[in-house]
Amino acid sequence: MGLGEVAFRPPRLETRRLVLRGWEPADATAIFSYASDPEVARYVSWERHVSPRDAQTFLDRQVAAAYEREELDYAIAERHAPERAIGGIGLRWRWRDDLVMELGYVLARRHWGKGLMPEAGRELIDHAFSTTPVERIFAPIFTENVKSWRAAAKMGLRLEGVLRSSLKLRGRRWDQAIYAVVRSDDRSALEHEPYAAGR
Repeated sequence: MGLGEVAFRPPRLETRRLVLRGWEPADATAIFSYASDPEVARYVSWERHVSPRDAQTFLDRQVAAAYEREELDYAIAERHAPERAIGGIGLRWRWRDDLVMELGYVLARRHWGKGLMPEAGRELIDHAFSTTPVERIFAPIFTENVKSWRAAAKMGLRLEGVLRSSLKLRGRRWDQAIYAVVRSDDRSALEHEPYAAGR
């Protein structure tokens, strides 16, 4: 079953600059444009896309499966061009019985450094806490991925620790910093201390 055969889409969310909307089959071209960038794919757990078919497979398998489970998986677009995805952000149930979700996100390189991902993340996290029973949201981030853990801190996630040598990928071992927010946290202060290598 492909994405076009799945009826569910998560509710549209909007921020000052962004639209978070459901993925559509027509997004494959935009996905390939950023997922084929070696710098974008450098610190992600999926392999860099080498053909447009990879983007279509992502939509028809991962996204379609997420929507069959009615999960909060979003395309990120700018308000002035909502039809063109510039990245993605999503929450999936990691341990549903324990009310724990995992956060993942990616953004086209030309949009880095503008504060767009923290803006999208804060909106999605607020939405999840207000519409689902989730108690804990966490993001595992490669410690070398400076931009990602800075974005997580600006979303209001707190560094809880580093899992040393926790993942084998592309012929090497990786350390992962765990950032998280729980329902009882005071999220009025949106930025927490980021990871600092070597401390």
